[in-house]
Amino acid sequence: MFDLSQFYSYCQQNAVDVIPYAGMPAPGATIRDGEDIAIFLDVQSIGTLRQLKGICLHELGHAATGALHKVSSPYETVGRSEYRANRWAAQQYLSVEAFYEAFDAGCRDLWELAEYFDLPEQDVKNALTYWTEQREVVFSKE
Repeated sequence: MFDLSQFYSYCQQNAVDVIPYAGMPAPGATIRDGEDIAIFLDVQSIGTLRQLKGICLHELGHAATGALHKVSSPYETVGRSEYRANRWAAQQYLSVEAFYEAFDAGCRDLWELAEYFDLPEQDVKNALTYWTEQREVVFSKE
């Protein structure tokens, strides 16, 4: 499971700056300037700790994979970057094994899984979609 200490440890070990910045068009953004990478967080627009964790996990996916794009990039390029960041998050923190542990704990519905992982439902849904549709994992409902 993902927690914020993992986010900050990764950033510290990989020289990724974390910068609070109010008034951004999105609650989180990862930006590269040459070899430098920074993750900007609009903490004023983030309402819950769960939302913050989801944003940090997603932005960490961008930083770890280098899946970044220019603001003026075509929609297709933006989509590829988002897919790579979500895929990384699934592979690192929302793995098949992690889902089986959640199912063994009695979680079945999306909201239960989101509570179990303490992440937003959309992040859990992205990971489930990746495993079931892209990797063709079949989670049995025994």
